[in-house]
Amino acid sequence: MNVERFVSARADDWAALEALAQRAKGRGERLSPPEVLRLGHLYRSAAADLAVARRRYPDAPGTARLQALVAQGHGLVYGKAGRQDPIRRFVTTRFWQRVRAGGRCLALSGGILVGFAALGALWATLDPVAAAGILPTGFHASAHPGANGVVGISIPARSGLAVAIFTNNITVSLEVLAGGFTLGLLSAYVLATNGAMVGVLGVLELKAGGFEQFVRLIVPHGLLELSCIAVSGSAGLLVARALIDPGPRTRGQALTDLVPLIGDTILGVAGCLVVAGLTEGIVTTWDLPLGLALGIGLFLGGGFWALVVWRGRSDRRGAGAGAGAGAGAGAGAGAGADSGTVTGAGIADGWGGGPGGAAASATAGPAAST
Repeated sequence: MNVERFVSARADDWAALEALAQRAKGRGERLSPPEVLRLGHLYRSAAADLAVARRRYPDAPGTARLQALVAQGHGLVYGKAGRQDPIRRFVTTRFWQRVRAGGRCLALSGGILVGFAALGALWATLDPVAAAGILPTGFHASAHPGANGVVGISIPARSGLAVAIFTNNITVSLEVLAGGFTLGLLSAYVLATNGAMVGVLGVLELKAGGFEQFVRLIVPHGLLELSCIAVSGSAGLLVARALIDPGPRTRGQALTDLVPLIGDTILGVAGCLVVAGLTEGIVTTWDLPLGLALGIGLFLGGGFWALVVWRGRSDRRGAGAGAGAGAGAGAGAGAGADSGTVTGAGIADGWGGGPGGAAASATAGPAAST
């Protein structure tokens, strides 16, 4: 095979490889999964072409150009993943994806909380004396009258209150998560009792004339706290499902597969509960205006679920472009077909040994071996 036929047969694939390399810009994670598969196929073909070129056309300027391209593809295919900040990725993406992965278990966990809050409110409406029995002593917001604009709590005591609140909330979250090992019975019980207490307390405060104070004290932190408890309950129900119906896997394997999700859930929920505890122990001890209290609660609670919806989606970036790249196996299609044609011409010029080829080889950088 002469040089012209060799270049004519292979230039389109080289152009497609160069186009993908330019899209990646040294980081393979910038490509979609189909594009990564296409990259691997094109790299292996180009490496085989380079072996032929070194043996048959060692002095052609295009050999150095192809060698540089293969070296670039090798770095993308076999190089280590780009360094990422694991903490940043956890906070911005992974935790929210874990929450969303709860699916129907998350919906069931939240449904138990909300449903029993409604039942608790109904119970307190029909029999307030009996309903009050499920509340801890002194749990009424109206039992803490305001004092100089602060709800009966001195400034030095607020940090200690925040720690106590965080400890209680993380204990409840761990209970509903660990309750999955009781086939979900303990998880459901803790979710139900916490939901019922919120409903009972709200109605009792309404009857006692302290409902606005209840809103000021509960809503700013409570929506975020209940969201965290629902997420922990979701993880607990996933554990229960793995024990009851592991599918084709063994129960041990099903539980092992949940370990990353459980670990991320614990870390993420703990972080959110720190925010909720600080809000309850420091911010809401002040006699906030009703609108501001509602605004803080909606910002924290609504923001939590907005991040679940927004950041919890799987990364499907570039799926359409990747599919096009896979379909264009023989025609240099894929990411940037037009630019691929131009770069393919540059490679062909390089094999010709003329001025264009010299320029192409000069811009390729030093030759590298694979």
